[in-house]
Amino acid sequence: MSVIRKTMHTALAAALVAGFATAAEAKTLRMSSQWTDKTAGAQVDKWWAKEIEKQTNGEVKIKIFWEGVLGKAKENLGLIQQGAIDLAAMSPGYFPSELPFHAAPNSIPMAMAEPAQATALMERLLVEVPEYDMEAKRNGMKALFFHHLNAYKLVCKEEVKSVADMKGKKVRTWGKDMPRMVQAAGGVPVTLGLAELYEGLSRGTVDCIPFSVDLMVNYKIYEVAKHIHSITLWEGPTNAVWIAAKVWDGLSAKNKKIIQDLSFKAARRDRDQVIAAGDKAIATLKAKGVQFHDFPAAEAKKWKAANPDFFGDFIKDQEGKGRGADAKKTIMIWREIVK
Repeated sequence: MSVIRKTMHTALAAALVAGFATAAEAKTLRMSSQWTDKTAGAQVDKWWAKEIEKQTNGEVKIKIFWEGVLGKAKENLGLIQQGAIDLAAMSPGYFPSELPFHAAPNSIPMAMAEPAQATALMERLLVEVPEYDMEAKRNGMKALFFHHLNAYKLVCKEEVKSVADMKGKKVRTWGKDMPRMVQAAGGVPVTLGLAELYEGLSRGTVDCIPFSVDLMVNYKIYEVAKHIHSITLWEGPTNAVWIAAKVWDGLSAKNKKIIQDLSFKAARRDRDQVIAAGDKAIATLKAKGVQFHDFPAAEAKKWKAANPDFFGDFIKDQEGKGRGADAKKTIMIWREIVK
C-alpha cells in the first residue's frame, strides 16, 4: 500500500471514529425534575439546557421532564443509578443516608439567612472539601450545580404567635434534621413531597409548612394557607442538577468544559432570579389576602435554643464513618460564611 493510500485510510478511519463519537454524544439526555416548570429555577434549567445544546453544536441535548413525570422525588437517585435517566434535578436532603454531606446544607434548619450565603457555601464546599466529590462518585453521579430558594418561612393555616402555639401542630418536613426542629417546638413532623403540599394543607394533613413566598405563588399555597411568619425555618441550597457518572465520563473534554462553565453561570443566574421572584411574590400574596406576621424575636431565639446541636451531630455521625475531618471542615467553612 502506498504512503498516500495508507494516509488516506488512516484519515478516513479517524474521521469515522470522530463521527461515531459525535453521534454517541448527540443522543438526547433525559433529565427528571421534581419541580414544576413555573419556578424561577425551572427557567434557569431551560436556559442551561438550551445553551448547552447551542454551545456544543447539538452534540449534547437535554430534555427535561417536570413534576416527577419520570419518577417521584425520592425515586430519582435509584433511577439515575440504574441508568433509567441521565440527569436529575433532585434535593439531596431526601437521601440523608446516601448523601449526608450534600444533604447537610439542604436540610440543617435555622443555619442560613439568604440565598447568597448558599451560593458562597456550595462554591467553597465543592472545591475545598474532597468528600463532596467522593460522595457523589460513590453514588454514580456528579453534581453540576445547585439551585437556590428564598428563605423558607413558617406558613400556616392559622396565625402562630409563639413557640407554645406550635405544640401539636402538624408540620411538613424532609430529611432527618427538619423533623427534629419541629419536635423541639412541640410540633408533629409530617413527610410530604412538593406535589402533596396543597392537598396536605387543604385536607388538614399538615397545619403548617416551611415555604418561600415565590413558591407559595407557584404552587398556589395562598389558597389554602394565608399566614406567613417572619421566622426563617430553613435557608440553603436546594436541588442540585446531577448527571450520571457514566454519562459524564462519555462526554468529550470540550463538552465537559462547556457544561461546567454553563453550570457555574446557571448557579449565579439562579440565585439572582430566585431573589427577584421573591420580591415580586410578596405583592402578589398581599393582593391574594395573605397576612404577614412578625414572629417575636424572643420566641424565635427560644425555638433555636431548643433545637439539637445539628452541626455537632453531623460531625459526630461522620466521625463514626471515618469522615470526621471533612465534616469539621464543612462546618468551619459554613461558620465563616454565616457569621
